[in-house]
Amino acid sequence: MAASIKINKFDTCVAINSVVYFLIAYYFVVFAFNLFSMIIASFLGFDVELFYYGFTHSGKAWTTGDLILVFFVGNAFTLLTAVLFELLYRKQRKYVRSIKILFLWIYLVSIMWFFGNLIVGAFFNFGIGTALRAFHVPFFLRGLLAMVSIFFLMFFGYRSQKHIRVSANLYFKKLGHRDVGRYFLTQIVIPIVIGIIIIVILKIPHVSQYNYYDLYLLFCFAFFVLGLFYNFKKITSLTFKDHSTKVSGNMRKSCNVAYLPVIIMIFFLAIIRLGLVNGLAF
Repeated sequence: MAASIKINKFDTCVAINSVVYFLIAYYFVVFAFNLFSMIIASFLGFDVELFYYGFTHSGKAWTTGDLILVFFVGNAFTLLTAVLFELLYRKQRKYVRSIKILFLWIYLVSIMWFFGNLIVGAFFNFGIGTALRAFHVPFFLRGLLAMVSIFFLMFFGYRSQKHIRVSANLYFKKLGHRDVGRYFLTQIVIPIVIGIIIIVILKIPHVSQYNYYDLYLLFCFAFFVLGLFYNFKKITSLTFKDHSTKVSGNMRKSCNVAYLPVIIMIFFLAIIRLGLVNGLAF
């Protein structure tokens, strides 16, 4: 197989592997965020329950201090997650280890979740938006916050070009500059689209539980993708060194579906979807 990316089973294999890791990463980030926020809310005296589509709270009235701790500090947790997993990815990205794709996706989902919450919250009474309205932040400043967040999402998309290109060493000895765009599509864009569809399906029949605001947050990935493809045609070719003594050069040009992660994903999603139908109280 030539090192260039063509429309064939190879692309499908890359996309499938990436979808699997995207879904594991998404639910890891979202439920870590939910659990962290619920622990804070429970400590503040709220009755909270975790469901497969999100968490609920009751038992007392919100104060401005509660809003700051649960929604601002809770959302900041995803930024810390992004920093941690980018560092983990940097340590793994040059090696032929598929776990690095999971680290990459956790980093990307965390970044999207943090800034996506700022964007959606600037316009709707959801998450951070609840706190912004409690402090009577004017629409002009909320709009400015949204614009800054959009800029940062696009910036991190552009900044992630190298991170994502380096992940190609799982499949290639060399990623030609003409193939970068197609690799971005198969490794990132297509998995995001397929992943969002699966996430929406798994939310049924509670898709509208939060007035679709949580879905608006997912659509913020579009800003990241815009940054990812900024000036991509000028990206130069990237040749990879072989850091593995067990994997031959020829194997770098092949792709096999990672069945163990697929099994883990199915098991993980089954636990979330079936195990949290009736909620988990804190």
